[in-house]
Amino acid sequence: MAAAGTEPGDDVLLPRLRLGEEAAFRVLVRRYHVRLVAIARSAHLPPDAAEEAVQEAWIAVMRNIAGFEARSSLGTWLTGIVLNIARKASVSARRTATFAELMPRPDEHAGSGFDADAFLADGHWREAPWHWSEIDLERGLAGRQVWHAVEAAIAALPPDESAVIRLRDVEGFGPRETQELLDLSEARQRALLDRARLKIRRVFEALSRDAART
Repeated sequence: MAAAGTEPGDDVLLPRLRLGEEAAFRVLVRRYHVRLVAIARSAHLPPDAAEEAVQEAWIAVMRNIAGFEARSSLGTWLTGIVLNIARKASVSARRTATFAELMPRPDEHAGSGFDADAFLADGHWREAPWHWSEIDLERGLAGRQVWHAVEAAIAALPPDESAVIRLRDVEGFGPRETQELLDLSEARQRALLDRARLKIRRVFEALSRDAART
């Protein structure tokens, strides 16, 4: 039994969910919904479409929870369902995009998407990739402002980078779980994380410069 004032853990919820207990499902939605919408956004869905994808996922969860065998964590299972639905929605949206929308923007670089200035002539990093979660949220900036900026920056990343940094750095999934969910090798994950963290770092540094000027 959960302590007073706390909600039961996923392992306690699971048998209740399998029995179709509505109260348990409400707890699950309250615990995961916002996080799952953010994960759906990593497939480059706009907010409304991401919300719809997660709503569709909850319906799938209700229909299939009795058959969930707990080979992975409940959170990983939910994430996989949302990612599958979000990817299908994203593909459908791209198919209906106009030719002009598909044309690359002038500031988009072909290939890896790296800024050449980030590397030395021998191909090594000029400055090693930095983990954005290590930032000091109190250093001249309100933590909420930083987090909103980071969330917006993650949403603006290319889909693979956004999905990897969301799962690895925000949700705390390990490389094996992430590989199962995204079908990306650990080496590919590391490359994508390096790119994503570099871009998030630049966002934070820009905020820091703006704060220093005020």
